[in-house]
Amino acid sequence: MSSSRPLGIKKASSAYLKLISAALVTMSISVQSANAQKSSITLENALKRTLSNNPDLVVFEFKSSALDGESKMASLRPEMSVGVEVENVLGTGEVSGIKDAELTLTLSSVIELGDKVSGRMNVVSSKKAQLLTQRRIRTLDILGETTRRYINVIVQQALHKTEQRAEMLARTMLQTVSTRVEAGASSPLEKKRAESALSQARLSLLISEQKLNEYKRDLAIMWGDTNAAFAEVEGTLLSFPNSLSLEHMLSQLQSNPHVLLYADNYRVQEARLRVVQASQQFDIAWEAGIRRMQGINDTALVASISVPLNTKQRNLGEYEQQRALLDSIDYQKQAKIRELTRQLNQVISAKDQALLTVTTLQDNVVPTLESALKLARDGYESGRYNYIEWVTTQQQLIDMQRTLIKAAGLVHLRSADLEALTGIPVFSDSPSTSAQSSELLEKK
Repeated sequence: MSSSRPLGIKKASSAYLKLISAALVTMSISVQSANAQKSSITLENALKRTLSNNPDLVVFEFKSSALDGESKMASLRPEMSVGVEVENVLGTGEVSGIKDAELTLTLSSVIELGDKVSGRMNVVSSKKAQLLTQRRIRTLDILGETTRRYINVIVQQALHKTEQRAEMLARTMLQTVSTRVEAGASSPLEKKRAESALSQARLSLLISEQKLNEYKRDLAIMWGDTNAAFAEVEGTLLSFPNSLSLEHMLSQLQSNPHVLLYADNYRVQEARLRVVQASQQFDIAWEAGIRRMQGINDTALVASISVPLNTKQRNLGEYEQQRALLDSIDYQKQAKIRELTRQLNQVISAKDQALLTVTTLQDNVVPTLESALKLARDGYESGRYNYIEWVTTQQQLIDMQRTLIKAAGLVHLRSADLEALTGIPVFSDSPSTSAQSSELLEKK
């Protein structure tokens, strides 16, 4: 959000002009405030926009349609075949022409034993459950990324306000130093330093505004917009409700989507193994028909059946392969749980450290520096403190305010990471935090 504060103010020569200017400024601020209010966006709205227009999630619709097609193929029985066979035609001697021809018309198929159709259908059904879990995981990832980008905007909005204050303090300092230089109470060198400090503050303000626009575009890209159609995002940066403990999150790991995916993988592999076991049961190929023997002017029925030999031995290798894949899934699940535990421990530790930083800066450091800045400014104006003490104190305050904002943002970012990892709301009572993403996911 760009600043509308003028960099310099000239005195008007007329009270009338002052009144008109004040009215225009008031109207301008009111219009800007109304427009900003209309074009602000909430986290819930950002998440809904993302879910309603995200190609990664649309892909799952096509995957679901593909499984529907696979289900239709799996339910098919062996097809029936019609055959025609002609013998003893167009030969020589006694079998010349068609006088001794034999024409056989047959119908053939295969009888599947071992309930193979049911096995194939179970594989597809397991794949569908697996796809739903994969979609949930991908949705959590997308919601987590949207939440992180939303937090980045909130943090940059706060940083931008800090840069605005830094620019205002630098202007005030330049005005004070200039007054003392004109009065001969300070060195012209101090004025040059103050002018340089103001230029640096204005540069930081411009860079901050560019970063804010960049982060807002990053957020809008999540739902397909290349330009942000909102002026700001809503949210309280320094609001931290009580979060869930590591022990509680670890107790919920078995219902974690990342862990549930291994259960789905196990069911899919188990269904595939049953299909292999069913294939060890031989199928019966049969053929039946009628034969016309032209030479003796008679008709007869024909029939045949055939079964493969050594089917169990031929499928033994595939069975061992599928069995090994099935047994490995449980160990993959255990490894995933350990990895999630490690990630949760790291994220919660980083969040707690950031929260400790916020508490210390907010309760002790920043208020102390605010008081020190007032003392340094009053002391400089009265000649008790020099310029370096004032500017150093002011810079320390701005730096600590930046650190406070970034630490607060880190608390929210790590909270978003926790939710993406666990799939559960990490805040128990905050309607304006990343917990909304889990609530929205449940609705979906």
